[in-house]
Parts: sequence; C-alpha cells; structure tokens
Amino acid sequence: MRNKFILSLCILILVVMFSASSFAAEEILFAIVSSMTGDTAAEGIQTQNAVDLALSEINGSGGVNGKELKYIVGDDMGNPPQGLILAQKFSTNDDILFWLGPNSSSCCIAALPVLQKVGLPLISPCSSNPTMTHMGFNNFFRLIVNDDMLIDQLAKLAVIELGYKNIALIWENSDYGIGMRDVALRAIPELGGKVLFSETFVPNVDRDFSSQITKFKGGEVDCVLVLGIYTAGALFLKQSEALGFNAEIIGSSGCSNPKLISIAGEASEDFIAIATFDPNDKRPKQAKFIEDYANFFKGEAGVLGVGEWGAHAYDVVYLVKKAIEMGGTTREKLIEVLHSPDFEYDGVTGLNKFDEFGETSGKRTLFLTVKDGKFVAFFPTKF
Repeated sequence: MRNKFILSLCILILVVMFSASSFAAEEILFAIVSSMTGDTAAEGIQTQNAVDLALSEINGSGGVNGKELKYIVGDDMGNPPQGLILAQKFSTNDDILFWLGPNSSSCCIAALPVLQKVGLPLISPCSSNPTMTHMGFNNFFRLIVNDDMLIDQLAKLAVIELGYKNIALIWENSDYGIGMRDVALRAIPELGGKVLFSETFVPNVDRDFSSQITKFKGGEVDCVLVLGIYTAGALFLKQSEALGFNAEIIGSSGCSNPKLISIAGEASEDFIAIATFDPNDKRPKQAKFIEDYANFFKGEAGVLGVGEWGAHAYDVVYLVKKAIEMGGTTREKLIEVLHSPDFEYDGVTGLNKFDEFGETSGKRTLFLTVKDGKFVAFFPTKF
C-alpha cells in the first residue's frame, strides 16, 4: 500500500513538473526596468502602460509564434546603484529573454556590464547619453536619437530660432545631464552664443533652484537650457516665476513629459522642449496609437496622454516580436537579428534600424510647446 502511495505521489509530481514546464514554454518572458517611483516615475509608468497596450494587442491576436509575452517589473528609481542591483538579480533568471529599459542613461551604464556577461539584451526606449553605444557592449540597443543630435537642435532653437546670445545651463549631475552639458558647451559658441553660467543639481535630491535663479537673474541671462527630467524642469519654471525671472526657459526631451505641466501649472505656459514624439501626431499609425493609449487608460494616464517614453516602449515590444519571428528566439539570436542589416521595424516613433553599435538611425527630432495646458508642436522657421 505504501509503495503504491509513493508511486502515485511521484507520478503526480512529474505531472505537475511537466505541466509547469509546458506552461513556461508557452510564454516569452522579459523584464521592464525603469523608474516606477520617485521624481521620474512618470517615465516608468508611461513605459509600462504602453507595454500593456502592446501586449493586449499581441497576446490578443495569438501571441508571438503561438506564445504569450509576459513581463516582470524592476523599479530602478532612476538610481544607478539600484539599477546595478536589479541587473545582478535578473541576470540569474535564465527565462528572461531581454530587458526593456532603463530610460535612465546612468542606470543603463550601471547594468550593462552585468547583462553583457550573461548575454542579456538591453533595449532602451529613451536613454540618450552619446557615449553609451561606444563602450564595447554588443547587447545594448536604443530607440531614441542620442543627445549629440537632440542638444545640437536645442542649441539651434535658442540661438538661431529665438535669437538669444546670453545663455545659462542648469544640468542634472548624471550621465544624462553631463552628456547634454558637454554638447551644449560645444554647440552654443559654435552658433554665436555665449554660455554665461553652467550650474548643476543632484537629480531626485535637489528641489530648490533659488540660488541658481538668483545668479542667472543678476547675470544678464536671456535664455536658460534646463538639461534634466520633467520634475526639475517644472520646479525651475515655478520658482523662476515666483522670483520674477523672466528669461526664456527651454528644456531637453526629459522635460517634454506631460507631468511637467501638471506640476508646474500656469508657469509652464509657452515653455518649449525638444522631443522625439508628437502626442498630437495626425499621421494614421501615430494617431491610432495615441487614441488607443487614451482609450486603454481611462484614468490620469489617459488624460495626460502619451509621450516619447510610451511610444518608444510600444515600439520595443513590436520590434522584438518581429525579431523573434525572424529567428531571435534566444538571447544570442535576438542580439544577432537586431544587429543584422536586414532587420528594421517601422513603428510609431519612425524607422527602427540598428547599426553595429546599437545606435538607431532614421529618427526625427521635433519641438513641443505648452499652449492652454497641453503640449503642441512648435515649428522653427529659421533652421
């Protein structure tokens, strides 16, 4: 009797193990890693929202090669040490096919060496530090154009389009901010402008910009470039208004998040930021995505709308789907397909095609300005 019980128990265990492995085999697992809390949480939340939209469409239509896409979430809080911890944690999970994110350049740089060792692809929607694609990591890909182009265009907006010559920089002390600062310090003088001040702040820590504003106000500054994320941009706008600082304030793409408007309120009116996605794009593919996003999220996310973080994340999911269908079913094969000159995906953010360094090509930049509490397109006429 005892032997029969043990035999039955063993059979039951084998059945459960087989069922679990079969179930796992019917899934394609990936990780979303971004800031889900803290001063840059709107980036991660928008990223995850867009992924949920993409998965509802893909899994609802049969998945990828008959398998459902699933994800796990890691909150790096925009903090590089936390990004490293997540890389160490997730690198031990052999079921994860790729990382989607981080959006933070510093978090990407912290994670990449660990992920490279296990051959885990990191596909970032919006990390834009120019040096990242030349650090020797073949597992890194990004969908956004880098800050060599973005800040060069921002400098042209300030000097050529708006006609300002006496410019101040306020930049976050991170790989993102440092990369943008370096481009601005080169580009502005080349265009005939002067960088009168270059001041820094610690992201997710510093919230009082009164000392920098007072310095700029007394120094004949007529334009400020905010090189950081939307929370800092919003606080700088509000505090500038409160202190009577009337210089033009324009921002990097990190400031083009709709959360900037909800934080800054009326102080954000007429603010201009460079961006890589127009939340009011009327082209059919883009307009459908924007409408679907708004309809999918009925709460604050739907009301605020979607920006470049969600749009690029949405494209990540679909380009990986295509890469898997082209044979990228393992980490090694996925990296190989994405690097292939034959691979490209035309998404809502434009053409996604990677060079040997994981840099994207064929993408456009644009400008957004706040009118009546919403971001709308701003079109330069002089460059």
